[in-house]
Amino acid sequence: MNAPVLDGRDLALIEALRGDSRLSEKKLAKRTRIPMTTVHNRLKKLRDSGVIVQYTIRVDSAKLGRPLIAFVMVRASPGADQKKLLKFVASKEGVDEAAMVTGEFDILFRARVASMEELNELVVQELRKSDMVSDTRTMLCYELVEA
Repeated sequence: MNAPVLDGRDLALIEALRGDSRLSEKKLAKRTRIPMTTVHNRLKKLRDSGVIVQYTIRVDSAKLGRPLIAFVMVRASPGADQKKLLKFVASKEGVDEAAMVTGEFDILFRARVASMEELNELVVQELRKSDMVSDTRTMLCYELVEA
């Protein structure tokens, strides 16, 4: 399937929504200086073509009791189904996102947890005990800036 052709107006709308997905069409029109009818039609086109998949929120995980962020690399066991492993990792509580990657490790995920004990439970007690996992590497995050 070919990617839809996007122009400057489409990109301006996407960028405005990335900053605040709650913006009404009227506010989007004002912010981007695009006529409101055009905003309405462009948003419909972006949704229908699958460019805009979902409107969502960003939360402060620390205020939800999950102040620690860790990036964990997972190496699959020989012969393990990597897609199955990816879904297994992504299903774990505290895992924000997981990706199948190239390189020395097979899976990279970001976890937001309440404590080192919770991170230990996730990585050591759950993942490393799985037959699908041969090795993990964990990096704690000092600071994160989301784009």
